[in-house]
Amino acid sequence: MKQVCNKDKRWAKQFGDFSESLTMYVLGQLKNMKVALIDHVGADLIATKLEDTSVRYAISVKGRNIPESESKSFNFSQDNISKLEQTAKEFGMVPAVSFVFVDDMEGVKKIRMFVAVLSDLKCLSDDGEVGFINWSSDGFSLRYTEGKNAHRLTEIKDCNKIAYFEMQFNFLTDVDVF
Repeated sequence: MKQVCNKDKRWAKQFGDFSESLTMYVLGQLKNMKVALIDHVGADLIATKLEDTSVRYAISVKGRNIPESESKSFNFSQDNISKLEQTAKEFGMVPAVSFVFVDDMEGVKKIRMFVAVLSDLKCLSDDGEVGFINWSSDGFSLRYTEGKNAHRLTEIKDCNKIAYFEMQFNFLTDVDVF
C-alpha cells in the first residue's frame, strides 16, 4: 500500500530554500563571511571571508529531511561533483559543500549542518581510518549513523576539515497555536 504524503507539494522547494538560507546565515553570522545566493548549475552560494577576499567559495547546498527509519546519510554524486567543480573553475572559486539534515535520531528533532571544502571531503573519503565518509564510483557518501544506535557524530565534530553546527527544536506540548 502506498503511503499518502500530507506535505505541501512545494515542500521540497521550500526545504531547499531553507537549507540555502540557513547556510547563508551560519556562514555570515557565525563564520564572519560575506555570502550571496546565486542561481547557477552546481552551486547555490558564493562566499568569501571578510578578512581575506582573495579566496572565494562556490558552495553547493544539499538538504535532506531524514525519516527515522532511514540511515542518516547523503550521497554526493559524481554528477554533483562535476557540476560544482566546473562552476568553481569557471569563476575562479574553491568548490565547497554544505549538507543540511533534519533528523530525530537522538529522540529530539535537530537540524545538523556539515560544511567543508570539496577537496577535503575527497581526501577524507580516501582515508581508510575515517569512518563517516567513503568514496565510490558515483561520488562519496557522508553518513553519521551506523546500525540502529551507533553514530559517528563525535568523529565528525572532532574533524578539523568539517564545520559542524546543530540546532534543536523544543516543543511546547501544551500550546496549540494553529
